[in-house]
Amino acid sequence: MRLKTQRLGLLLVSFLLIGIAVVACGSPQGSTPNNSGSSGNVFQTPAILSSPTPPFPGFTIGTWPSNYSPGNNGNLTIYVICRIQDPSMQNPATPAANVTVNITFSSAGADPLSLNGMSAQTGRDGIAAFTFPFNDPYSGVPVVVQAIANYNGVSYTAQTFFTPNPEAKPTPSVTASPTGSPSPSATP
Repeated sequence: MRLKTQRLGLLLVSFLLIGIAVVACGSPQGSTPNNSGSSGNVFQTPAILSSPTPPFPGFTIGTWPSNYSPGNNGNLTIYVICRIQDPSMQNPATPAANVTVNITFSSAGADPLSLNGMSAQTGRDGIAAFTFPFNDPYSGVPVVVQAIANYNGVSYTAQTFFTPNPEAKPTPSVTASPTGSPSPSATP
């Protein structure tokens, strides 16, 4: 009985494959004209995309915080790394020393740290470090950090974030309701 079941299964699979082949052969083929005037199914790459891959940038920048989840009060360091890349990709990247880097902060609330406009230069290792104390009253609200470096007249940017006290509940604050009486609400 088992042999008959196997044969039946193979027969059904064979009919399925034959059916797919018949449908594929019987379907109409669209004709796409190409530059030589002949027709047929031809894949053409647009002239704009003639390069298979874009060139690698000659300069790269990256940034990260010393702690992605600090408390509301404390010290934090934002690191920025700058590298000069070999366009041929034959050699490893080299540190970009003495490049001025600026960082700014933004958040869903107001200016979270009042520290915008910080700048530093990269060292021989291509890294700039910004260490600062902060007191952010908005628990659980991510702070976006943008690093900007200028190299050979071109501005390069990178972003990172950190979230002060991410496990705390939002702090309630009092806001005015349409009737003029105060009503509690949650600060994001």
